[in-house]
Amino acid sequence: MSIKAVIFDLDGTLLDTLGDLANAVNAAMRHYNFPLLSEDAVCARVGNGVRCLIERSVPAGTEPTVIEDCLKRFQKHYEEHLVERTHPYQGIPAVINAFHTRGVRMAVLSNKYQAAADQLVSHYFPGQMALTRGELAGVPRKPDPTSTHQLLNALGVTAEEVLYIGDSDVDMQTANAAGVTAIGALWGFRDRDSLLAAGAEHLVERPEDLIQLLDRLQLDAALQAFEANGFTSTFCATPAQAADYIASQCRGKTTVFGGSVTLDTLGVYELLKQDNDAHWHWKGDEIITSGDVFLTSANAVSATGEIVNIDGACNRIASSVYGFDTCYVVCGINKLTPDLDSAMRRAREIAAPLNAKRLNKRTPCAVDGTCHDCHSPERICRAMTVIMAPPMRMSHYEIILVGANLGY
Repeated sequence: MSIKAVIFDLDGTLLDTLGDLANAVNAAMRHYNFPLLSEDAVCARVGNGVRCLIERSVPAGTEPTVIEDCLKRFQKHYEEHLVERTHPYQGIPAVINAFHTRGVRMAVLSNKYQAAADQLVSHYFPGQMALTRGELAGVPRKPDPTSTHQLLNALGVTAEEVLYIGDSDVDMQTANAAGVTAIGALWGFRDRDSLLAAGAEHLVERPEDLIQLLDRLQLDAALQAFEANGFTSTFCATPAQAADYIASQCRGKTTVFGGSVTLDTLGVYELLKQDNDAHWHWKGDEIITSGDVFLTSANAVSATGEIVNIDGACNRIASSVYGFDTCYVVCGINKLTPDLDSAMRRAREIAAPLNAKRLNKRTPCAVDGTCHDCHSPERICRAMTVIMAPPMRMSHYEIILVGANLGY
């Protein structure tokens, strides 16, 4: 099963909010001359919503009316100062970007009250989260799975297609109650033992480890799906391994290279050109339309087993389906998306703008990186192919996935 969406906890997972939380708690405590709390003490009390945080922070026996006033003072101070000391954990912006380029939808689920959750997400991750869900009246807080199930419905995904990433026992309990995969973040507010005891299925030491975990889970699904669709599929852990493998398959054969940043980066042409009949697709003004092997990349491949390409002159996508005996499609792990829809979005919204900019095209997307579905005479989105199974007239069609970011 491919991973289509990721749900993040907020405090202690995406953002280090402890400094601003502690300041707001102590602002309320100070008004009543209650003992002030250290950041470690506040850390031990978070996770079940702000009311529980305040109830755990005031002295035992405090009157309910005083607790209510402390809660209001906490919220007022926090809303006025919630981005003073708060910051994303190191590596989180790179994780968000990587998930976006891989076509995985993202959402936030927090026990923080809704107004504060909205403010923080819009400030630190503008436009990057599909949904933000905080504490809402009438909806039970985590670890009750109700809010998680509501997010799944809104995102249009099943529990098996979702990773839940959090730093607390509450998060792990929430994930298990909802039937989603529980990922424990060790950089947050709780330790390894408490996360494992609460049901974490995977633990990650650093935010960057989330990218590797997602890729590993997607890769397993993709290799199975490609084989089921009739392709041969191969995984090479490094670019060097990929270059050596491709060269070994092409030696002694007439090999034509489609225009590709990925193949250029791997240096396969240099490995083959000295002792083999190897050519780039364009030979002067001529387009080579037949041969033993066509080597190309793709704008996206899906964990459900499809290959997606956009082209302008269309020679590259034409040769990927007709004219050659064998085709190898070589893609970095960054081009692996959850399904066909996300692969098509990736081709149009990520790969095409980057390639238009690289080729110095005068298109709106080359300027701002956003697809406008324009009618520019220089647009490179002229045709899109979806290859669902090997073409009948080709004897061998192979997908080579590389465990590195390659191309666009």
